[in-house]
Amino acid sequence: MFQRGYIAVYEGNDFLELEKFPNKIQNMPDKVAYIWEVVTRKEFMGRGIAKKLLSYVLDKFENYTIYSCVDPENIPSLKLHEKNGFKELYRFLKKEDKKTSEHMILVRIPMLEI
Repeated sequence: MFQRGYIAVYEGNDFLELEKFPNKIQNMPDKVAYIWEVVTRKEFMGRGIAKKLLSYVLDKFENYTIYSCVDPENIPSLKLHEKNGFKELYRFLKKEDKKTSEHMILVRIPMLEI
């Protein structure tokens, strides 16, 4: 099968520890999904594939608090997340090899029924 893209999601509230990200989240909810990565093949970028993948995850994890880590320089990813209700929670610097890069933790909280 020809793959145009994929999305990897981790279901668990210990993703910060697994990723070795600083934990600035107080009162972590029980029902958490973490978007590990969204990837679209280069020749298919800009065709709505990442949007469809993200929509699938938002439907599947409808009652979950969903977190994602985005490089703030990745404007297409940032815009996609923001259009789908994600808000910036905090930023941090991560040192990888001999380079330091900025990352953002974004969150989407489920709609609560009144």
